[in-house]
Amino acid sequence: MNSLTSREKEIVFALAEGLSNKDVGRRLNLSEGTVKVHLHNIYNKLGVKNRTALTVLAFTELALMRTLPHTANSDFEKAEPEFA
Repeated sequence: MNSLTSREKEIVFALAEGLSNKDVGRRLNLSEGTVKVHLHNIYNKLGVKNRTALTVLAFTELALMRTLPHTANSDFEKAEPEFA
């Protein structure tokens, strides 16, 4: 996840909350098409094939950061998700 931009991390966290592409776009003031482009780039960077795999990876990374804070990337920590 360290290879993602801050915007890409925002999108990952929004997806982890269960938001649709349209809702992610609304939250981040992006068009749905722009969200899809970001997702394509995220999938390629992380080697995942779909949003389910991406969400699992995000939750795994978040769990690791919380149990091993000394190994966490500070940029990733700043992009803390807002789970409902």
